[in-house]
Amino acid sequence: MRVLFHSAVCFVICVVMLAVGGEAEAKKKKPAKTVEIPKCVQNLGAVAVQEPQNQWWYRYNLGNPEALIKLIVQRSGCFMLVDRGRGLEMRQTERALGDSDELQRGSNLGKGQLKAADYFIIPDIVAQDEDAGGSAVGGAVGGLIGGRVGGLLGGVKTKRLEAHTLLTLTNTRTGVQEIIAEGTASQKDFSFGAGGGIFAGVGVGLVGGGYEDTEIGKVITAAYVDAYTEMVTQLGGMSANAAASAPIPAHEMVEKARMYQGPSEEAGVVRMLRAGALVYPTGQKEDIFWEVEDKNGNRGWVSSEYLEQAK
Repeated sequence: MRVLFHSAVCFVICVVMLAVGGEAEAKKKKPAKTVEIPKCVQNLGAVAVQEPQNQWWYRYNLGNPEALIKLIVQRSGCFMLVDRGRGLEMRQTERALGDSDELQRGSNLGKGQLKAADYFIIPDIVAQDEDAGGSAVGGAVGGLIGGRVGGLLGGVKTKRLEAHTLLTLTNTRTGVQEIIAEGTASQKDFSFGAGGGIFAGVGVGLVGGGYEDTEIGKVITAAYVDAYTEMVTQLGGMSANAAASAPIPAHEMVEKARMYQGPSEEAGVVRMLRAGALVYPTGQKEDIFWEVEDKNGNRGWVSSEYLEQAK
């Protein structure tokens, strides 16, 4: 009987251990959450990425996030990237060489070729220090949510790693902030293994700066992808032709001229417009005449020979 009792106890213990072990193995094999960049089926225009004013990344031994945001934008296919940084400076150098006749004939480099940015993306990171009562500091103030001492990471000791990021999409022509998107990510959301496996197909390793090989960099990267995903979900109501949707730029009278009631010099005169006066085209055109409004709301027709875009 005693032998049978011991055998039964051993059987129960073994079954329990197998069950626990199987559950642990199942948890171990559970696929890690990954970060994926959203895709767009339509390009919505040209965008330039602006460097954040507050250089918060130095606190965490990270690189400038501008390259990271550019990579996310390029991989999404939602916008065409235009360079307003070092690439533009190099172009200006080439232009200067051309102006001094240093370039070969047929170089085809001159004015009127630079692609205009329809939008600017401005990345920021929001700070919140739990030890200081949980007050949040928005905008360009750099920081990381959390701050209690824990495991060593990149020279910063933190127990809890969370990031709260912002991406602002600003219309170049109107200055309107079309979208302000928030993103969050936490160390507990992902299984951070060596090699940056959570960024399947993202290519974060291309930008360097610690965004793939440090946990703090991975958290911030995931938060920016989250913010960009939020931005993409709000793009549906935006025009696919930002230039055509924007108001027509103001024009300036190059000479004193008449504003007519119709698109003809035979029509009655509304008023005289002085040289240098600003007028606002309505978009209506007939032959060489444009319909315009002056600053007082008077509407009439002016020959385009007397108009140039205000600078």
